[in-house]
Amino acid sequence: MHLDSLAPELVNLWSLRQDVVVDLGTDHQDTILLETPWEDLRIKEPSAGLREALRRMLLGPVAIRNILASPSGAPGRAEELLDELRPFQHLIVRTLAIGAVPLLSVVPVSARARLTRLKPLLGRICRLSRFAVIRYGPGGLYIESSLVDHKVDLHHPGVMGMLGRIDGTADDFDAPHTPVVEAVRAYLVAAGVLVVADEAAEPSFAEDRDPALTGWSPDELLVHSGSRRERPGRPRGAAFAQVGRMPPPPVVKPPAPADPARPAHRIALARPDLDRLAATDPPLTSVLEPGTGPVIGDGELTLDRLGTLLYRAARIRALLPPAGFDPVDYPTSERPYPSVDDSYALEVYVLADEEATCLPTGAYHYDPLDHCLERMTGDPGAAAGLASAARCEGPEPTAAESVLVAISARFPRAAYKFSGTAYSNILKDVGALQQTMALVARAMGLRTRILPVADADAFQRAVGLDWKVEASVGDMVISCPKRGS
Repeated sequence: MHLDSLAPELVNLWSLRQDVVVDLGTDHQDTILLETPWEDLRIKEPSAGLREALRRMLLGPVAIRNILASPSGAPGRAEELLDELRPFQHLIVRTLAIGAVPLLSVVPVSARARLTRLKPLLGRICRLSRFAVIRYGPGGLYIESSLVDHKVDLHHPGVMGMLGRIDGTADDFDAPHTPVVEAVRAYLVAAGVLVVADEAAEPSFAEDRDPALTGWSPDELLVHSGSRRERPGRPRGAAFAQVGRMPPPPVVKPPAPADPARPAHRIALARPDLDRLAATDPPLTSVLEPGTGPVIGDGELTLDRLGTLLYRAARIRALLPPAGFDPVDYPTSERPYPSVDDSYALEVYVLADEEATCLPTGAYHYDPLDHCLERMTGDPGAAAGLASAARCEGPEPTAAESVLVAISARFPRAAYKFSGTAYSNILKDVGALQQTMALVARAMGLRTRILPVADADAFQRAVGLDWKVEASVGDMVISCPKRGS
């Protein structure tokens, strides 16, 4: 059904969120109980008008003019009822309809949600906020933004057509559509997903000048908000929402398939004497503080030194049963570096080029349980290119013998347990692992450098893996200047 075929009778409908439970009691009781996603609310001595308004909104969307209609006709009663409803804005869904056909609904998603007053825009220039995104959910398309406490459900395809031309003014639409467009724009502005330009010859928008926002990219703010701000209907944290939908990822990644064309598929690594290291290692303060630690560059980057570093920083000390209330098919492990809720979804790879003396050119996966390196079946040229580029970015590009340590994440391992926070938890784990490796390397007289960016596509070619299953999430260089350099 097109908007052209609808009568231009705009209706404002109010209803309660579907997950709000209301116990109205009886007319003789002086308390109404509302069970909400955030807290239970008790309304003591409610007026008859408030009780009736909640009852109507509980049944479904109702025209606001009918809610505010006063049976007694007492002057000012509508304003009084609006004042009584104001504390419950975070529970009220506001729907714009043409007659009985809903166009969109503004749904509160936070206990802080407060909808601004619907105001006529009078031809002002608008645009979707650069932080707004359009998504598909169980109920259809909706708009959300990391900055606001409402989402906008889109019920009518005609509204989607408007969004494609929303940049500009309502005058850009045909005259019969102008009242509908203005109403849609007013709702979107009130919800915070549509922003209004300043009244100036050259349109500009406040969100583009806000110093609190200029440093945020939309994607980074979306990840941060999604992992730190709770929203009803979205499981967050250790919810195990994937149980039954996918097999549980193992705590230890299975070995890579052997490649007969390339020798030394698995390279055993030396296991250091931890008792001796406990007696000879420099103290933590000397490792942390510049100028007081061990001398960097004492010796070569041998396979034994590389193996010692991996053993001390990333091995599996022990396999553990599931913790607490975790499912029986989700065991975990104990390792030298911390991981959020002991999920341990990271994998470590060593990439070497022809300049490295400790390994032949190629990419190697570190098996943290058997303490060995597995040669990957990807493109050795891509691995060498990444290792060479990482060396050239360093402060001593010609003097340092180095390998590239690439950290990837088995995202299904994290997502099987966490909802909404899986990726942000992975990034926390990356920092913990890199810090642990950097401290151990410094204690061993090696130099480390964490890379700010890397070529994730080249990494996937180097290791021969699907990035949707296991993706590169962090890179660091382990180096040691050659003798005499």
